[in-house]
Amino acid sequence: MSFLLRAALVIGTLSYLAAQRGMPGVSTPPSPAAIQAALPSVAGALPAAVDAVSAVAPATRERMAREGLAELGRHLGGSASRDTLAEADRRPAWRGAEAR
Repeated sequence: MSFLLRAALVIGTLSYLAAQRGMPGVSTPPSPAAIQAALPSVAGALPAAVDAVSAVAPATRERMAREGLAELGRHLGGSASRDTLAEADRRPAWRGAEAR
């Protein structure tokens, strides 16, 4: 569970920084010192998030994880086939070895 929280934290930070880069009022990306200065406040929220997750009933956590993974699977693998083969292309003209 902590891996998921850390991954969400990293992805959220990178998304925020990417959004800041594209803003017209921001001419330069934040310096590494500015990022390091912001990390303690973000890291301070992590124990509270872990406590909030721990407060949820185990059955509810399991259901939420199952539904989240199912939705992710539908999102990633649910696209329609883009196959361009015709039915005749799927059936070769001969099968097996030639008759002697």
